[in-house]
Amino acid sequence: MVNLNTFEQYLISKDIEVVRDLDVEISKKDIDEKLLLEQLKLISEFHKKAMGSTGIIKDRLDSSIGRIVEDYKVNIKKIKRDMDRLKQYGPSNTFEKMLLKKANEYVEIGEKVIKNVYQNGYYDLIKRSMRNKEICLADVDFSNIIKEDKIKVKNIEKCCYDMVEMDCYNLLYKCKKAGLKLDYKELVLMFCNFEGLDNNSYQYIISLLSFPYEFAKQCNKYRLRKKDLTDEQYALKLYKAIIQDDLCLI
Repeated sequence: MVNLNTFEQYLISKDIEVVRDLDVEISKKDIDEKLLLEQLKLISEFHKKAMGSTGIIKDRLDSSIGRIVEDYKVNIKKIKRDMDRLKQYGPSNTFEKMLLKKANEYVEIGEKVIKNVYQNGYYDLIKRSMRNKEICLADVDFSNIIKEDKIKVKNIEKCCYDMVEMDCYNLLYKCKKAGLKLDYKELVLMFCNFEGLDNNSYQYIISLLSFPYEFAKQCNKYRLRKKDLTDEQYALKLYKAIIQDDLCLI
């Protein structure tokens, strides 16, 4: 057995090269469905090569399986508490007025997302991922993974055990956040074809893409008030989040 001390050595043993000087830049205007399909296919190829146990090496990977769904459930509960407080005491600024106006809609979408995930074999997806020991890149940017003579990856610090569906979500979520108008359902379907995944996986990914994550994130930031921003600045960030969350696929 080959003696492997690091995850990088593990990847090398899987014919994946780790490089430090990838020089790839893709601008937003150049991203289209053809380019994304190529990236999704490459990510799928990485998954197939990389999956397996890293238990034999010292720097074992963390597991992020199921983390995002639990985070979404927590976010829904927090927004509900915000709503209850504002209904009781009334909004005091533009941010709170905007939150109160949109919160019901987004809570409904968030709850629909969670319901759809669980109704479409969520636990079976988790079991499959754990059984296959699936490894995700997490950093799925065009600047982080390419294929020349072999697959080359720059940053492996975010790699973790997780459902392979998450890398598709991570890539398409950035496109959604950037406001790119794409056929997201078709892209997800093609990724599932690359991976040999079924409709449960398809429903899982489009559900996650439908969650109003940016809205929830800005609500969390306002609640904690760690940044020295005015109420109007927080309101502007919430307004931008509402625009970014303007996509529901379920």
